Amino acid sequence: MTGTITDIHRTSVVDGPGLRTTVFLKGCPLRCPWCHNPETQSRKIELAFDSSLCRGCGCCVEHCPQSALTLDNSKAVWNRALCNGSLECVAHCPTGALFAYGKSVTDDHVLSEVLKDRDYYDATGGGVTISGGEPMSQPEFTLSLLGKARAHGIHTVLDTSGFMSRSLCERTLENTSLYLFDFKASNPSLHLQLTGAPLEPILGNLEFLLSRGTQVILRCPLVPGVNDDIDHLHAIARMENLHGLLAGIDILPWHSMGRAKYSKLGRPTSPSLPEENAGEEKRVEYRKFFADRGCRKVTVH
Repeated sequence: MTGTITDIHRTSVVDGPGLRTTVFLKGCPLRCPWCHNPETQSRKIELAFDSSLCRGCGCCVEHCPQSALTLDNSKAVWNRALCNGSLECVAHCPTGALFAYGKSVTDDHVLSEVLKDRDYYDATGGGVTISGGEPMSQPEFTLSLLGKARAHGIHTVLDTSGFMSRSLCERTLENTSLYLFDFKASNPSLHLQLTGAPLEPILGNLEFLLSRGTQVILRCPLVPGVNDDIDHLHAIARMENLHGLLAGIDILPWHSMGRAKYSKLGRPTSPSLPEENAGEEKRVEYRKFFADRGCRKVTVH
């Protein structure tokens, strides 16, 4: 089976327990303004341009069939509106300034990469994490990866927004050891405004997974002034009390690591986002809030 991925990241320590291999799939139905993996939003393989690597040789200009690339002051200029994503320029760029986000691979190829680190998984309680984007945007490929990994006795994690049909959610149960499940906003109107997706089916899938006794860690990205309002913080705290089966709640303070990717893709970032990363002062504030409410499963990263 073939799918489209952006990366296979080995020895990750932030995508589940132990040392893990994280597979990033392309495709996501949500459009969160704070997304730090914008290269995974589209299912298509995409052209990207790192102007800092450009030496102005003009090779890409010669091989662009849409004339989307021109030279200006000894630097290539990419007109994204004219580009059809043929990627012909990538093969003729000697510096790697033009490159592709995404590649087509088979599930067996991914599994072979995952199995290389099996000794690390055994020693640390790690395994493979299927991430994205939203992995269930490529449901058959994701389910195949989970099944093949479990057949080799490897611990599996599905990193998901929860936005999928109930039938797909049910199909993930057989071969998923742990879910990293996003909780982005607790107000349905705000959730729809921020992500473009309704909250109700996501919460429904969360309830379903917990009712089946699955291991779920709730992941809550918090962006100052965007979704860290007091009502949402209270809602996160209530999650621990309402759902005793939750394995944990991870608070993920805002960071701006994705900004460079937007630039390389020729896309603007949301004007609503903070300029600076959430510092230790903000983390202390979050920790105090949850500690004052007796939350023992909440971890602020």
